[in-house]
Amino acid sequence: MSADTQQGEGSGSPASFEAERMQLARLHASPASRLRDLWLQLSEIAARALNVERVGVWILADEDRALRCRYLLQFSSQQVFQGAVLRAQDFPNYFQALQQQRTIAADDALGAMTTGELRTAYLEPLGITSLLDAPIYVGGKVAGVVCHEHIGAPRTWSEAESDFAATIADTIARVYGEYEHRHAETALENYQMHLMELHRMEALGRMAAGVAHDFRGIVSIALGFTELIRRIPNLAPQADHYAQRVIEALQRGQNLTQEIMNFGKDDPVSPRVLDIGAALSKCSHMFRVLLGAGIRLRVRSSGSVSRVFMDASQFERMMLNLVINARDAMPSGGDLDIDYQDAIIGDEDDERATYVAIYVRDSGVGMDEMTRLNAFKPFFTTKGDRGTGLGLVIVDQIVARAGGRVKIDSEVGRGTTLQVYLPRIAGAAR
Repeated sequence: MSADTQQGEGSGSPASFEAERMQLARLHASPASRLRDLWLQLSEIAARALNVERVGVWILADEDRALRCRYLLQFSSQQVFQGAVLRAQDFPNYFQALQQQRTIAADDALGAMTTGELRTAYLEPLGITSLLDAPIYVGGKVAGVVCHEHIGAPRTWSEAESDFAATIADTIARVYGEYEHRHAETALENYQMHLMELHRMEALGRMAAGVAHDFRGIVSIALGFTELIRRIPNLAPQADHYAQRVIEALQRGQNLTQEIMNFGKDDPVSPRVLDIGAALSKCSHMFRVLLGAGIRLRVRSSGSVSRVFMDASQFERMMLNLVINARDAMPSGGDLDIDYQDAIIGDEDDERATYVAIYVRDSGVGMDEMTRLNAFKPFFTTKGDRGTGLGLVIVDQIVARAGGRVKIDSEVGRGTTLQVYLPRIAGAAR
């Protein structure tokens, strides 16, 4: 199905969906069924019947504050994407519509009240012009949504097409219910548990941020008086030297309190379809300045790399923390390699899934087992008063909110590799 394919002849007629309704009715979750296979069969039926390029199933997560892509089929290429996250705080109108409408039929998705906020972030980068989405109800409550994404000239959805989209959503709910309940929840369980741990850390961060806010005011006052001391006429050089040391210590305290205050925030961000290669290219000069002449930086890709869905500034912040960590592990210089590629890994449901992998490898001192186990805990640091203990915690937070995961591979004396896996939202940019 080409990107500019329009509705086929007879599409929109109730009779034209009768065969597809029978296919959906026969879809059944046997004990031996894999949920992925069932949902992909369903997506194929939906894509052909509604003549759309992309069909995705998104499940509510994080106490209904986010939608996580379970499976998304790109019909023409038969690529499957999964794991991306949309958060309610970033797209409030769309989340509200899910609770209020049986179907969201956006003929002009770029300008519709319910979907317009997705325009620059999601729709335009992927060429999507029209959306037909239907909430999935389980136990009388919205549990997710099935999304039918049309690429090409905008189209008008008929009442019959909207009704069929609702049938697809109901079929997903039925199959979900038939599937062994434990297995059906496994795919989100680890992600939910990780988010709960992050929320606990954020709660700690918010409490610390309240204290840090007050402490920052005290530090600012102390900085001001110390600067006044340095302006005293004929101040003894030794006193000026000590005053400068006090200022440097207070500035470190200011930076720490700012990090703590930022960690405690959960502000809306601006996620969008992101080309990892372009984003890294934009950051490379800044990385080289930070690393200095003693560390050789190489940024490399392996083949074409898919796009992800995350905030560009959050991506830069994530990479900046990883690069600074690597730099600090190589006080005498060394090599830092940043490699990125599409990689097939095991997901939470013991399935094989393709993610965008970013490997940040340094030739530094490496980590012992205790450091590896504690690296993602707030305020744990091996840098003494130079570290905040929040760098990798923030990386983990950013990656988890994007639906990904972070792993560490390190040994003392053999360097460290930080492995970041981000869910794909679309294939490589052309």
